[in-house]
Amino acid sequence: MAPTPPERKAAVQVLRALAVKYDVERVRDTAAKAAVQAMAAALLAVPALTVNDKSEAEKALADFEATFNAAAGAEAAPPDHDMAEAPAVEPSPDKVWCFRACQLTFNHTLGEWASTSDFVLMGLFQRLCAFAQHLVALLGCVGISVTLERSVKAGNHVHAHFYLHMKTPLRKQGPNALDAFAFEGIHPHVDANKASGRDFDGAVRYGHFYVFCDKIGSLASRTTFQPWEDYGVEGWWLDKLLKQGKLARDTYLTYAARVNIGFQSRLQNIRAAERFERVAAVTAHVQVEASRLAGITKPCKMFPIVSEFVAWFQKPAFRRPILAIIGGTNLGKSMLAADILRKVGVILGVPDFLEITVEGDQELDFADFDHRRHAGVLLDGVGDVLMLQLHRETLQGRAKVSKGGQSATNVYAYPFTLANRAVVAKFDLSALNRDAFSSHHWLSNSQNVMQLHLTEPAWIEEAVTPL
Repeated sequence: MAPTPPERKAAVQVLRALAVKYDVERVRDTAAKAAVQAMAAALLAVPALTVNDKSEAEKALADFEATFNAAAGAEAAPPDHDMAEAPAVEPSPDKVWCFRACQLTFNHTLGEWASTSDFVLMGLFQRLCAFAQHLVALLGCVGISVTLERSVKAGNHVHAHFYLHMKTPLRKQGPNALDAFAFEGIHPHVDANKASGRDFDGAVRYGHFYVFCDKIGSLASRTTFQPWEDYGVEGWWLDKLLKQGKLARDTYLTYAARVNIGFQSRLQNIRAAERFERVAAVTAHVQVEASRLAGITKPCKMFPIVSEFVAWFQKPAFRRPILAIIGGTNLGKSMLAADILRKVGVILGVPDFLEITVEGDQELDFADFDHRRHAGVLLDGVGDVLMLQLHRETLQGRAKVSKGGQSATNVYAYPFTLANRAVVAKFDLSALNRDAFSSHHWLSNSQNVMQLHLTEPAWIEEAVTPL
């Protein structure tokens, strides 16, 4: 019997990898042509199939079918004296199955398997559990685990996993070798445990845990081989399932707490990821809202003092003044400050700026300031005018490294610099010590603080055309 062409095996392996990804029933490398085509058809019918995966599946199917056309052409051609004649289509050999543990995956897309009713699905699960008890008696299983899950990638049907291990190996041969595993006419994909020696027990424990644990999409599960009672759970199992997107974070931490060892590290990793995602979500939300407002934002007026402030960044300087915008509410101070910082950003070639809400704080948090992408800082809602004088060495942007975030151990948390970067501070009429802008020797000097007192809106009103 001629071996299966390698290009045919390669095409089947591509299709099977995609079938695993989308929970479609798989076949062997040497499966009959009709079986491979059925697997490909089921895969291409998955609603959640991405465009790239669909293209890959179609190409693999075409490559698979082309091997038969090539074989037929070779059979019709004059035989080469160095080549033994081979049939165009290779029949599937009788495979010998021999294993002590395996995972069964039942995939079906019709009837109860496509139901959204909890009552119907629990009825299906109870029958699966009864079938599991039948396998225990039939095969002498030491442990068996069952789960019913909703497919995450193709969520219009459910599938079931069994994991079982036996006292003695199951040895069967022939096309009907695995008929005992058929549930109500549905033949599962059988993944035999190929581990040996000391690795075998570990593979069995992981197999049971994988089936029984509360994965994303799990509807119900049952086992006769309990984790933490009949076997220990390894922390790396949880890490692997989390990385694969199988476990929700809360479930992961619940299991990690029971594993105990390494829990603190896992907890910190999860919380750090959640903080990062929260910040990213806030940033994305703000960007969306800002883009929505961009179309209705009115242009800002041209103030001479603003032009003078922006001009400071067109030439070298040892230090630069701070721009203070003082005025009542609803005059557009924030809009004007942002417009000024964007103008400076055009000069410096740096597109963004950092907004820091100050209010009553005396310490400024520059932990998020990055001179590589920020043209300056907007100090929003400053509650005390004297704050500028308190932080003058930092805010005037001398060419030096500043340090911030002093910790309990007297170590600074981060370095930053405002050299050649703009500082715009906003003050409303409730700010403390506003008289210092005219009486304080340092604050009243325009070389240190340039003052813009708003008494009218900072934006340009649309001209009204007379009737």
